[in-house]
Amino acid sequence: MKYIGKSIKRKIDPRLLRGNGRYIGDIKIEGTLSAAFLRSPHAHARIQSIDLEQARRLPGVIAVFGPDDGGELPSLPFLFPYPSLIPITQQPLNSTIHHVGEPIAMVIASSRYIAEDALDLIKVDYQKLPAVAHLEDAVRPDSPLAHEHLQSNQAAQFQQSIGDAEAAMKNAAVVVKQRFKIGRVSCLPIETRGMLAIWNNHKSEPTLEVYATTQSQHEMRRILAESLNLSEHQVRVIAPDVGGAFGAKAPFYVEDLLVAWASMKVEAPVRWLEDRMEHMMSSVHEREQIHEASLGVTEDGKIIALTDSILANTGAYVPWGIIVPIITSTLIPGPYKVPNYLCDVRVLYTNTVPLAPFRGAGRPQAALILNRLLDEAAFQLGMDPMEIKRKNLIQHHEFPYNSGLISRDGRPQIYDSGNYQKLFDVVKKEGEYDRWIQLKEEYRKQGRNIGIGTAFSIESTAFGSYEGATVRVEYTGEVTIFTGASNQGQGHETSLAQVAAEVLSVPIERITLREGDTGTFPYGTGTFASRIATIVGTAIYKAAQGVKERALKIAAHKLSSPVDSLELSEGFVQLKGDSKTRISLGQLAHEARGIFPGTTFDLPVAPGLEVTDYFAPQGAAITSMADMAVVEVDPETFKIKVLNYAGVHDCGTILNPMIVTGQTLGGISNGIGNALYEEVVYDSDGQLLTSTLMDYIVPTANEMPECNLHHIETPSPLNPLGIKGTGESGSIPVLAVIQSAVQDALRDHGIRVENIPVKPSYLKEQFRKQEAAAFAEGKI
Repeated sequence: MKYIGKSIKRKIDPRLLRGNGRYIGDIKIEGTLSAAFLRSPHAHARIQSIDLEQARRLPGVIAVFGPDDGGELPSLPFLFPYPSLIPITQQPLNSTIHHVGEPIAMVIASSRYIAEDALDLIKVDYQKLPAVAHLEDAVRPDSPLAHEHLQSNQAAQFQQSIGDAEAAMKNAAVVVKQRFKIGRVSCLPIETRGMLAIWNNHKSEPTLEVYATTQSQHEMRRILAESLNLSEHQVRVIAPDVGGAFGAKAPFYVEDLLVAWASMKVEAPVRWLEDRMEHMMSSVHEREQIHEASLGVTEDGKIIALTDSILANTGAYVPWGIIVPIITSTLIPGPYKVPNYLCDVRVLYTNTVPLAPFRGAGRPQAALILNRLLDEAAFQLGMDPMEIKRKNLIQHHEFPYNSGLISRDGRPQIYDSGNYQKLFDVVKKEGEYDRWIQLKEEYRKQGRNIGIGTAFSIESTAFGSYEGATVRVEYTGEVTIFTGASNQGQGHETSLAQVAAEVLSVPIERITLREGDTGTFPYGTGTFASRIATIVGTAIYKAAQGVKERALKIAAHKLSSPVDSLELSEGFVQLKGDSKTRISLGQLAHEARGIFPGTTFDLPVAPGLEVTDYFAPQGAAITSMADMAVVEVDPETFKIKVLNYAGVHDCGTILNPMIVTGQTLGGISNGIGNALYEEVVYDSDGQLLTSTLMDYIVPTANEMPECNLHHIETPSPLNPLGIKGTGESGSIPVLAVIQSAVQDALRDHGIRVENIPVKPSYLKEQFRKQEAAAFAEGKI
């Protein structure tokens, strides 16, 4: 391979690093107005009255819309149905509020400053209603109802099972039980959400052009068209440079609908940019779950049965269905052989921001459960925690492996390929596991709380439904690729170009990728679920193969040579081994157009040197990973320091190792934030207590350890290049590996570590509880 597998620097970086990016805030259109939203200070309330008149009279204010205006708009569409789900989606400018931060009025003004001032002039009389925010409260029979018209807060209940777990558990030599409480986090991209909507009513057919920070411009086009009674061809959605997303920009929000609708109402361009506080209180969150899990094993550590009872918070609405708890329940067995499994899931509505997939999307929670239970089983059996995990891994010869569960797409959960034993071998060697075991004992004799954590996990990547690509050779010999993907910093313009460069033998500098625009490619699904390299990469591969085939046929015709005597090389088609007899791809593109009007088109191909093709995967490509961390817990402050971190990841064929390593490092830093620092906190009445970055702690480079990363390649059989996704895999094992290490560090103190994030304040509380219990028992 000349291009695939090479660490080629990202083409986009010089432009972005020099400040030449073009984000929503950079787009200048004369006459653009600004939008601002008045948001509810209450978690659950009904608007008794609202006075918009003072705001409307403020100079510079163009329009003010309130609950009476929102009635003409539909509720947000319900995506991802599930049999047991009672779906509730958000109504724009609803007069009944279901979480703090829900928009209740919108001001359109000549500037954001004036719009914000106008918000202060809106008078609202609320009738507060009982609210529920915490899972433990929401599940109680006497709990306040998050939605008054429901009989309970239960949005859905379902089970996943393999064999007969409850019966098998009775035969286990050792049964371990543990509760896991996983906190809620914000997606927190650097660029918050935003939209610029331009309604043009002066054409023969009105059009709506939208610039949006979205991960799925085609889905946004569909929803806007349906909600605003337009045809899809009247709506164009463009995702320009987007400063991160991580899931927050995949759902369609009421602000997206309202800004576009407002542009139609005032017949002017309207821009809205979310500020950080708005992001914390209105953009989706993730992770929050409570697990009561049990594991039964034999005397030699083989898994017999696993049971889990999950409570999952979905917040006030279901913008993305209940995909997250479905993924968690399906992937708890992970890379291990689990013959008997029963998982009962209850999804609860609460008066909080909705939860939807965030980087990892339910998989970090899944990876936590069984890895940590295996740690506890190993402790009771006197086994090495790494060894009990190795003993239960699916073996290389057992792929494809049917876990016996049903995936999120309704099909059997089949692992396509993997080499988990190699993951074990590499992480044990490169992480210097045996050396750290010795060091741990030496350090502990010095009074230091050192612990080692390990975790093996998987990621189901590259879900459908499909993606497409057009590969076009321009007359200059340059190659342009159009796709339905969108880019939030993943490096698509480099890694995807490497695929076309490989097929067409064109220098990568001469390939341009265009994406994120419904006006340049008609259909697409979106950038999420670690799917672009696999699905779009394969679509580009197929389209480039079609271009290659056409180019060879045209060249054979022009050179009067058999097709099989020709080859592509550095932008030319030439006789094999004879670079003197050649014709450029640019010239072939010119020929393919038809040279002169009125002449006969005698080429043996359709006009144009371009091909469009699509790829619809038949199943998820399973990425796998093994991570190891060493931590130290300060005995006085309980501060946790990560001393060493090693990871081995397998995402099949690697297009660009530099980009894959960058994605993995980003995921690990994301995971360390989730494991140790980040937590969105509500009080029991639904008041958000972490609405700024003063309250919501994000790790900086100072908190990141040096990471010792390695990659192995087990190609997927589900696509011709053998690619699997990698964008989220770095984050998936981190909760498990960090909690495992902290538990190991404090095991001699008798502390059970059950919460994520593992904060010093939480550990201090556990020590206090332990001391109080010991005092009550007369032990101290």
